[in-house]
Amino acid sequence: MSPSKIPAAQYLRMSTEHQRYSLAAQAQAIAEYAGKNGFHIVRTYFDPGESGVTFENRLGLQALLRATLDRPLPFQAILVLDVSRWGRFQDIDQAAHYEFVCRSAGVRVLYCAEPFQNDDSPVNSLLKTLKRIMAAEFSRELSAKTKRARLLQAKLGFFQGGVPGYGVRRFVVDAKGRPRTQLEPGFRKAFAEDRVVLQPGPPNELATIRHIFRRYVRDQRGPTSIARELNQRGTPAADGGAWSEARVQRVLRNELAIGIYVTNTRTRILGSKVRPLPPDEWVRTRVFAPIVRPAEFRKAQTRLGLRMRERPCKAEMLRALRGVLRDEGRLNARLINRSRDTPCSQSYRKYFGSLNRAYEAIGYTPPRPKWGRLLPRREAILDALRTAHERHGYLTSKVIDADPALPIIQTYRKHFGSLRRAYRLAGLPDEMSELLSAGHARSRLKRGLSPTSQAPPRLT
Repeated sequence: MSPSKIPAAQYLRMSTEHQRYSLAAQAQAIAEYAGKNGFHIVRTYFDPGESGVTFENRLGLQALLRATLDRPLPFQAILVLDVSRWGRFQDIDQAAHYEFVCRSAGVRVLYCAEPFQNDDSPVNSLLKTLKRIMAAEFSRELSAKTKRARLLQAKLGFFQGGVPGYGVRRFVVDAKGRPRTQLEPGFRKAFAEDRVVLQPGPPNELATIRHIFRRYVRDQRGPTSIARELNQRGTPAADGGAWSEARVQRVLRNELAIGIYVTNTRTRILGSKVRPLPPDEWVRTRVFAPIVRPAEFRKAQTRLGLRMRERPCKAEMLRALRGVLRDEGRLNARLINRSRDTPCSQSYRKYFGSLNRAYEAIGYTPPRPKWGRLLPRREAILDALRTAHERHGYLTSKVIDADPALPIIQTYRKHFGSLRRAYRLAGLPDEMSELLSAGHARSRLKRGLSPTSQAPPRLT
């Protein structure tokens, strides 16, 4: 290196915007600038295929900033093609901060293709700030255009990425809709003009999906029990592994079981945190005939408690709560659980932190509870349990939930660990055999039979 040459590092970044921003094109432009201005490239840092709106994934820029803190300094300047290659940060102060870190360490940042000199003069500083704003705005506009295009493609039935789920396959079609080939897991389409569509998988997987819904809806089996049964039968899961409760639930929740592709359920704009979107922004498109009957799918969602997978938003939950208050004149956990228009009380506790916070959100102040603001004394609620047993002749969770003279079931569980343990401490029948016998006796009474009579034998 000539003694007159200034050692410099070059930083290259390419996303997928345009060929003129390829790493080779940037390096050539920077080399020409370095030759004309007396710089000699001693190090190269690059981030291929990385967006300029975030810092976390840009390992090249991170290594460059660490190098500026080394002593002795390995270089005296950093050459970058333009302001947008340094970054399209949505907060323009972030780009300025990283440049300030370098300048404080004695390293200048120079933009080779910009019309201004990075000499900190007022005019050039103003131009650089405008360039940063333009770079950030370009990313915002590009993000909005890309999202509109993806939503349009989704409405036309084209797959927008991710894992489709068990029993579904991805197929590539050309611009005219003619099929090309099936995509194996992990593979992508080869041509930009091609599209990806979803189709039902092999018959054995479709039969497994129907079997899962049948066992869950008709036979009332749980996901864990179904997974155990599939593993015992030697039925492989999507990746050839074993079934689990979570995998069975994913099959039950996937609307592709009724041929509907759902997307745009969440968003992550310009590197921000992932946040869920309200159901009215979801895109639902029918892409093939249902694998299971829609009525069976709805029953499965009801049992799962998902209400067709629509996660209630805050406004909807509060609107439903106001409806209960308007109809009943008061609010409590029992009334919320009994209402068909609201999520359960536990959902309000999870969403708002407590029922009282949900009440505050709609301006409702509950009266002092009958049992006091503190949890009632154990013996008092056990006495209430004994009195209710004498009044009804028996006790079940449904009876307790409907009896306004009793605390809610959660109170007993919180005090005693379980309802059966509360029965035992109150001196009431608590053994499962006793509870089942009492239930059978009540069932026989309802059918007009003697409580001790035996059911007639079945004819074969």
